[in-house]
Amino acid sequence: MGDQRLYDAYSQKPIRMSPFLTFIGHFHPVLVHLPIGLILGALLLQFLASRAAYAPLRPAVPVVLLAGAFSGVLSCCTGWILSTSGEYDATLVGWHQWMAIGLTFFCFYVWSRARQKGFDRVQTILSILLLVLVIVTGHLGGSLTHGSDYLSPGSTPGGVAEVDSPILDVQKARAYAEIVRPILRDNCYSCHGATRQKGGLRLDDTAALLRGGKDGVVLLPGRGGASEMMKRLLLPVNEEHHMPPREKKQLNERQILLLHWWVDQGADFSRRVAELGQPDSVRGALLSVQGVRGRAGGASGAAGSGAIAAGDVPAGEVDAADEKALEALRAKGGMVMAVARGSHWLEASSSSSVDLRLLLPVRKQLISLKLGQAGVGDSAMAVIGQCDSLRSLDLAGTRVGDAGLEALKELTELRVLNLVGTGVSAAGVEGLKGLTKLRTIYLYRTKVKGDDLSLLRKALPKVGIDTGGYSMPVLVTDTAVVRQKIGRK
Repeated sequence: MGDQRLYDAYSQKPIRMSPFLTFIGHFHPVLVHLPIGLILGALLLQFLASRAAYAPLRPAVPVVLLAGAFSGVLSCCTGWILSTSGEYDATLVGWHQWMAIGLTFFCFYVWSRARQKGFDRVQTILSILLLVLVIVTGHLGGSLTHGSDYLSPGSTPGGVAEVDSPILDVQKARAYAEIVRPILRDNCYSCHGATRQKGGLRLDDTAALLRGGKDGVVLLPGRGGASEMMKRLLLPVNEEHHMPPREKKQLNERQILLLHWWVDQGADFSRRVAELGQPDSVRGALLSVQGVRGRAGGASGAAGSGAIAAGDVPAGEVDAADEKALEALRAKGGMVMAVARGSHWLEASSSSSVDLRLLLPVRKQLISLKLGQAGVGDSAMAVIGQCDSLRSLDLAGTRVGDAGLEALKELTELRVLNLVGTGVSAAGVEGLKGLTKLRTIYLYRTKVKGDDLSLLRKALPKVGIDTGGYSMPVLVTDTAVVRQKIGRK
């Protein structure tokens, strides 16, 4: 098999490591938890032994401490071997390594002193310091493995909080910055970001993304099907080389489709969506990211998103939708996907080119529908009114008026209705009072006037009527990502 070339975490100079030692290094994630458990167990025994009822536990404390120290030596050795892969941030590796070595030696000292002088006040202080070392070293290890933001999912590595600005018109959005990068950030950066570069691949830097990793280039602009990144995303989850690893959060169908489309269109980092080709198969996916967003480039469940909230997904299950019906929708530019892995409940978004009657074969499974900006009018609501499993409906920017709302009175499961930018009036909205499960209506830029709101709130006392400005124009000075340095003075 020959030697495998690895890299020193500090000098980045190649180190020749035998395959056997490389194999041993991979045991570090297993061994690293042993000293943590033993040391914490010893400290717990020491705390209990300070009480008269548990005094017989005292002899066990030095024994467990010694076991923790020896297992720490094994953990440090395997950790050093693993660090030479060059897949981790050198600075963070250095801190973690020296803290781990210090922790191991300090554990030996605490063990030695416990044997010689017992459990006096100084020993208690030393034990507290030992606990602090375990916590700090463990945190650094967690940062290496899961990214420095693993304790705060709202942040990116390096302590930077990111909030995605709303995509109010997807055609004006920057394809990479506002659509592709959020997908990579939330699904790939923990293993291929600033802190860790598994396989030598870094995806948070555009030059590094094009350069690829140890196995070569992963993106071939204009050739999505031939690009290694897309190949690995499309492998079965059980395959060894599938990405992300099966224990990680998986990309959904829409996200994979958008990545594939971006690569096919040349993997450009500056062009807007309108400047790129848009096959029918991708139009629905592009429409699905339009609206108010949170992280992940997806709907957050806030106003205008049309997304189904986790709590609104039915507790039971439903039969799978007919695959031919789903394919017919997708062929016309509709986007339809499961609300969660393994679920048969569906969410969909449609462009103006889609015949909405294609939704009827899947109406029992359809619980979220986004038609925002699709150009549909009152006549289309007769079809939507038959989709009686709907719990979230986004009609923002459509031509729907009061006549169209009449057709929605049969949607008895509806929870969220977005009417932003439509022609509905207070009289039409009041007609929805029979929808007893309705929770929120968004009415910004409609014919509903300020004087009408008090009457509507009386007619719909259990419904939150939101008239906020969710369709504010995006200024040239706005960016796709608002960065806020945590702790910045």
